[in-house]
Amino acid sequence: MSEFQGKPEFLLRQKPVADAFQEAWAKLQQAEQLRQNRQYQRAQEICESLLQRHPDYADALHTLGLILADQEFYEGALDHLIRALMQNPRSWKTLTALSGVYLRLGAIEMAAQSLEQARSIQPQDASIMLMLGDLYREHREYESARDAYLQAIKLQPDLVPAAIGLGWTHENLGNVREAAAVFEDLIDRGVRLIEPLRALAALPPSAVNVDLLARLDKALKAPDEDQRQFETSCAFVRATALDRAGRHAEAWQELVRANRSIFAPVEGQVRKAAEWRLANIAALRAFRAEPLPRAGEKLPISLFILGPSRSGKTTMEHLVATLPGVKRGYENPIVEMVVRRTFQAASLPGGGTLATLPPALRHLCRDIYFQELARRIGTATVFTNTLAARISDAAFLLGVIPNVRFIFLKRNLEDNLLRVYMRQYTKGNAYAYDLHAARDYILWYSDMIGAMAGKFPDIVRIINYEDMVRDPATALASVAALCGLPTPAAAPLMINGDIGCAAPYRQFMAAGLSTQV
Repeated sequence: MSEFQGKPEFLLRQKPVADAFQEAWAKLQQAEQLRQNRQYQRAQEICESLLQRHPDYADALHTLGLILADQEFYEGALDHLIRALMQNPRSWKTLTALSGVYLRLGAIEMAAQSLEQARSIQPQDASIMLMLGDLYREHREYESARDAYLQAIKLQPDLVPAAIGLGWTHENLGNVREAAAVFEDLIDRGVRLIEPLRALAALPPSAVNVDLLARLDKALKAPDEDQRQFETSCAFVRATALDRAGRHAEAWQELVRANRSIFAPVEGQVRKAAEWRLANIAALRAFRAEPLPRAGEKLPISLFILGPSRSGKTTMEHLVATLPGVKRGYENPIVEMVVRRTFQAASLPGGGTLATLPPALRHLCRDIYFQELARRIGTATVFTNTLAARISDAAFLLGVIPNVRFIFLKRNLEDNLLRVYMRQYTKGNAYAYDLHAARDYILWYSDMIGAMAGKFPDIVRIINYEDMVRDPATALASVAALCGLPTPAAAPLMINGDIGCAAPYRQFMAAGLSTQV
């Protein structure tokens, strides 16, 4: 939000006031209202006109930054918000807005610094705690995100974005009943956005007490939501609701329509990614290297739990977390961040990867990795990571980080394919919206798993989703042995899986896959 909330006091107390100042203030109010109504071009024109006459007008710079950020022009937004902060360094609202732009640009640490400055100025503001929750969630620090969202709600109980963030964070933590309670409470309070329904559709049916179909008819598009995006989200929710009602033919029709609308604009991107994956598997098969020996000092184990989307990685991580000394990392971005810092420390462009890391920088990369790992792992001895994309450079990890282990999840192809096709992803996973592309991705991932297991059998274990669901104790014992942890005497968690979920859709999937691409 912009800095102003009402007419400045000096305009009310002092009359007459300089016409130029009064006109500028009124114009800025108009621009902010236009921004909130998504009339961005006119709002931007007003701010730019104001800045031509008053180049140091902090609120105009601030509002123009918000206008650009709303349109995802983050570089331009960054420029104007920093300029606004130069004029008013104590503006906690500008600092909060700036942290949001940093977050969208992937500058997590800069986002955190801006938020800490904002909190020092205005410690009891709900919008700051909301942004802090978003920051922690983006960084996969879900416990901290949960606490920040709860604090935001305490400060402002009707802050819907904080409740939505809290619900998703509960889902990330595996607390599905708590997540369902948050989203159902929003619906009971009259919130008619699609997001609570989309979240409930992503949770296990046993945790949900809402009639999704009935509620979907009452859903309204948010003011800042694209109509096509809203309709697509509705279609995915409707498909899930129909699936749970046993109306599989209708569910499939909704799925096809929803997926087609997303896939069409990204088809070219998906084809390029498929070509890259072919090169990736070829590089792995030609890879020649041995894992680094464990160093003399006692180092924690980095346990990567990998598999294609919807193959059971999160379930496995939740199970593994019952072992002593295990710290969950979730889909942690630690490797990407460490590699970027390594290149930057060497005065090189920060866009490199593990595969392009010069051998001379491996020791530096290793040191930075363990510095970051120490901050995350605490007193634990095993740190998990379920970021599925890590499969692409898994072998290169072994030349940089000692004490790495891998658990690979595999699942029945049809079940895996259906669950991918039924999922509306927040970002990425463009292959998921086409049956052929999704199947090819899952098969490629399986080939990568096979190649890794063949090359590094001592540090790799493959666990089938179906085996994990039917016999979690054996699956857990396999992981414990791999990591040198004691096998628990108590029975492990019971897993409510969905083995055989594709059975009602086999004919539809077969027909879809029989068509030429």
